[in-house]
Amino acid sequence: MIVTTATRADLPAIMQLEQAFTRAGWSEQAWADELDADGRLTLVEKDAAGAVRGVATFSAVADVADLNRVVVASYARRAGIGRRLVLAGLEWADAMGAQQVMLEVEAGNDPAIALYEQVGFVALARRANYYGAGADALVMALPLGRES
Repeated sequence: MIVTTATRADLPAIMQLEQAFTRAGWSEQAWADELDADGRLTLVEKDAAGAVRGVATFSAVADVADLNRVVVASYARRAGIGRRLVLAGLEWADAMGAQQVMLEVEAGNDPAIALYEQVGFVALARRANYYGAGADALVMALPLGRES
């Protein structure tokens, strides 16, 4: 398993992951913009054959970073891919000078919430209907603990 920075060449594989995701995902243009934007990092994990099994994207502005999206292939879930992607992104955020990483996650996505809690995120708030009627979001944060 290799975690690496995504390129435009990974876009078709990223879109295959998105299309298999149960809830409406990002468009191809949104992912292309994410890959091209400054102050952002998109990571993919590939298997030994080079197939993309997961993707995560982060952004950083000033001292706050955001974990914008994590998508893992359904056949590869619960194998540590999301965790490896998140941890690699947290290292990047810390190197970028972020003091905190924020995210929103669907309140009913128990596996994702468990992952985020395992790496140290805590829930700060709940946003009603953030993902549509009846689909609330939890706002979570992780202080990065840089020493002065």
